[in-house]
Amino acid sequence: MILPIPAIDILEGKVVRLEKGDYQKVEVFSTSPLLVARKWEEEGAPFLHVVDLEGAKSGYPVNFPVIKELIQTVGIPVEVGGGIREVSSFMDYLDAGAERVVLSSIVVKNPSVFEEMIKIAREKIVVSIDTRDQFVSLEGWREEIPVKAADLAKDLKGKGIEHFIFTDVQRDGTLQGVRVEVIRDFIAESGVSIIVAGGISHKEDIRKIKSLGEGVEGIILGKALYTGQLNFKEVCSILREE
Repeated sequence: MILPIPAIDILEGKVVRLEKGDYQKVEVFSTSPLLVARKWEEEGAPFLHVVDLEGAKSGYPVNFPVIKELIQTVGIPVEVGGGIREVSSFMDYLDAGAERVVLSSIVVKNPSVFEEMIKIAREKIVVSIDTRDQFVSLEGWREEIPVKAADLAKDLKGKGIEHFIFTDVQRDGTLQGVRVEVIRDFIAESGVSIIVAGGISHKEDIRKIKSLGEGVEGIILGKALYTGQLNFKEVCSILREE
């Protein structure tokens, strides 16, 4: 079954959502990431996706103490990203018990450090490929580079990376629905399986993503869960349907 994965984005110790990665468009949903994590665990979430938004912006983990406590409190696996650009930060999260560590900008900007991380724990790495018009966005989506997202994924697959998050930046946090054709094209062109993120807002979006079959291993659920537009248990029910 495709994994339904609630997102917990942390800014100044609060659970928030941004619109299209814009730090000027912040909506606060809770002052306690820990309580939110427990809520999703109680509702049956098999996995959590946690992002240190200040870390993504500053280039180093800012909310590490909060995230470490969260990882060590819940009984389900957690993947964590945001500002992990040094081997020491990578190791800190692994030592804290993170199931996977999400890497993005460093993959392109500092390949020697990335290679070192691969040697340490290749199986614990998930690469987030954030995409705008087929090209890669970096640095919390504030920088675009002339590298096609599918080409980057193919290259990383060749290095043994098995886990990828594909984010449609133009839809993230907008509640406008997924562009399933964009996701389908990326899977076909790259040849990798992905966790889908960005714009998921209706039950129909879940069905559309499910129709992509084996190319999808998970769906990250963000703003729609927090606004009540999507019900987590209903999402699980759709994903279990034959």
